[in-house]
Amino acid sequence: MDGFLEPFDLMLSPFCQLGSLAHIYTGVPTRSEQMPGRRCARQVLSVRALDGSRLLSESLIDAVPLSAETEKYVAHAGDVIVPARSTSFGAAILPDDLDGIVINATLIGIRCGEGLHPRLLAAYLRHPMGRAAIDELSQSGTAQMNITVRVLANLRLPVPPRDTQERIARMLEAADAAYDAAVHAADLRHSIANEIVLQAMTGATI
Repeated sequence: MDGFLEPFDLMLSPFCQLGSLAHIYTGVPTRSEQMPGRRCARQVLSVRALDGSRLLSESLIDAVPLSAETEKYVAHAGDVIVPARSTSFGAAILPDDLDGIVINATLIGIRCGEGLHPRLLAAYLRHPMGRAAIDELSQSGTAQMNITVRVLANLRLPVPPRDTQERIARMLEAADAAYDAAVHAADLRHSIANEIVLQAMTGATI
């Protein structure tokens, strides 16, 4: 990737407050009486679905009734999702297949404007520099982080020119694709090895 990024682009990047670059929103409070089976309801994404840089769609939880009030808690594809309260931090980009999902109060959504690419934001938030900046603003005295919309709005981060952001985003997309392919290949090899072992032990054809 020699020459892919010009170092001076990043070194000269101005620092801006995230609140001036993105719409930041919290999730809907969910209660025990809001259980599946309600008519005209949406499922909800909680912090349990956030796994580092990924969102696990199989971890959807209870449904909430649809209403005009619910709409402000709806996340859209491309939003960056972070925990509001958690013992471990993660930042994931909402995928297309979860577009329109409601997030609950254990999560915060960040919808980037034209001046900030969501892939850059997610990468910065996961980086030790971003984590340190969040920790300094949140001033949490316990093992559990308490992140608020206000904390994120006041977060200052370097913002390269848009063309540089696009080049970095393409690099990150290529890295993600390579990672996913490697994980898939490893899972496939593991599955094949298990089948070979079972066939050797039982003589069965799977």
